[in-house]
Amino acid sequence: MANQSLRQSEIDSLQYIATMSNELVQMAEASRFPMISYLLGMAYAEAFDVLRGAQPARHAQLSGNPMHARPKDNQAQQRRA
Repeated sequence: MANQSLRQSEIDSLQYIATMSNELVQMAEASRFPMISYLLGMAYAEAFDVLRGAQPARHAQLSGNPMHARPKDNQAQQRRA
């Protein structure tokens, strides 16, 4: 699905998913469940990435999550494989 083709309801859903997964990451970290924390962090990152492509200005408050600090250079990763 192209980012520009997202409907408002889809954007709202992605914002909710990002917010809730971020909260769940914090809960999992506090409870010392690293694998669950990692997987929820990936869900957060994916929702955030889709949102960033759809409407960069509306979700600036989500950018503070340290779980999102991951490289975007997929070509470099593919060359290493």
